[in-house]
Amino acid sequence: MELTILGSGGATTIPRPGCNCRICTEARIKGIPYTRSGPSMFIKEGSVLFDTPEEIAGQLNRERIEAIDYIFYTHWHPDHTFGMRIAERMYKFWLDIGVRGNKPKNKVRVCAIREVMEDLRSMGSRRGPFFTYYERSDLIEPVELEDEEEFEIGRLSVTPFKVRTTYCSSTIFLIQEKSKRVVYAPCDVKPFSESSQLKSLDLLIIGSFHLEGPLKEGIVIPPENALRSELFSPTEIKELATRLKAKKTIVTHIEEEWGKSYDEYRNLEEPNLLYAYDGMRMRI
Repeated sequence: MELTILGSGGATTIPRPGCNCRICTEARIKGIPYTRSGPSMFIKEGSVLFDTPEEIAGQLNRERIEAIDYIFYTHWHPDHTFGMRIAERMYKFWLDIGVRGNKPKNKVRVCAIREVMEDLRSMGSRRGPFFTYYERSDLIEPVELEDEEEFEIGRLSVTPFKVRTTYCSSTIFLIQEKSKRVVYAPCDVKPFSESSQLKSLDLLIIGSFHLEGPLKEGIVIPPENALRSELFSPTEIKELATRLKAKKTIVTHIEEEWGKSYDEYRNLEEPNLLYAYDGMRMRI
């Protein structure tokens, strides 16, 4: 199984437009891996994409990814969905359709649990949902996933686990190929599912985290602050990885406001605990 972290940032990417802090300034000069774009991941087997941030077209071009057959959505938040027209950008050729009368070159299967699909279908204009437009244009085929039931793509299987937070319904995905087991849980996954299926992992990719100590502008998250109930601390991530028996953990969805550079995250790493960066590739 070959995975690529297309985007390792969160709602606040690096560099943040208009920001001249040391992290954003360094990122503008050095580029990747110091820059971080919106959260997304790609699996080569099956041409499977997880989430579509605004930067998704640039991410795909950067990694020379030429086909997308499936998109799995974790939840509706803008940093995960606002690039949803990628199917149109990749597969709708106006002259081929308008002059030759052909259909789009591919129909992408868009997959999500019922609650997330309902959120996606609510996004649109007074003329109707965006999804309706893409469906009528033969660009997408929505697939409603059942909670904790496998969805098979050739030798790959993807199983969703529903998470209901204060703010939205989100999803943890278990991805399996033969005996290999990977969990992708980039955002809004606290409290984490207690399902016994989510154990004995080769790789845990986890977001929804915050750093301790002084963050950007010296801000410290107080002990009783609401962010601590929403996000995992580094200690909680280690405890979660231990509970899930994960051989390796990669932390993603890294916010600009945590105030750390790529080099500083490297210094925080441990043998089985790494921090994601844009373009990070893993073979499981």
